[in-house]
Amino acid sequence: MATRRVTAGLGATAIKVSLNAEAGPVPSDAELTAICDAAHEAELPVTTHAQGAGQVERALGAGVDELGHTPWTDRLSDDVISRCAATMRIVSTLDILGFGRDTPALRIALDNLRRFHDAGGTVIYGTDLGNGSIPPGIHTRELLLLREAGLTNEEIVLALTRAPIEPGAPADLIVIGDDPLRDVHAFDDVRLVVRAGRVAPQPAFG
Repeated sequence: MATRRVTAGLGATAIKVSLNAEAGPVPSDAELTAICDAAHEAELPVTTHAQGAGQVERALGAGVDELGHTPWTDRLSDDVISRCAATMRIVSTLDILGFGRDTPALRIALDNLRRFHDAGGTVIYGTDLGNGSIPPGIHTRELLLLREAGLTNEEIVLALTRAPIEPGAPADLIVIGDDPLRDVHAFDDVRLVVRAGRVAPQPAFG
């Protein structure tokens, strides 16, 4: 597939597909499977915005690797949760559902993510930055919601971690003022940001 080769050649690290049935047309099952097959042939993972009844199940059937948002429109069955946990990871994006307020959508998402985590699924920190009032930087409310979903502080740190600190890994890291394994509010005190081996100027993060 020429599009796949061009996309991979331009440096893409993933392919994102919209399965938002509430916003407009979505790919057919055959198209979605073909997208996943082509991406995997190029060694690229597939992530999706799955919104609307049955869209998570369609993503599962096609071989999607990641849900870009915790499902919030419907309570997933335990069977679907178990299947997701075995083959997918989920990017949290919980606070976007309430911006600090308790909402029905947030309750559904927390329930889905809690059961996904309990089933052994991999949870990745994410905030959907750019939508609404979510601030840049590490968002403490998102971390606290991850705690509410059942993650330990150590698991939250892992959810925030892109790669281990070792030779050959991306030279991207932060230095904070306290131990996040004791209190996730430690991420409020970022002392240093290193991106691609270069120290970021303090105004960029402070």
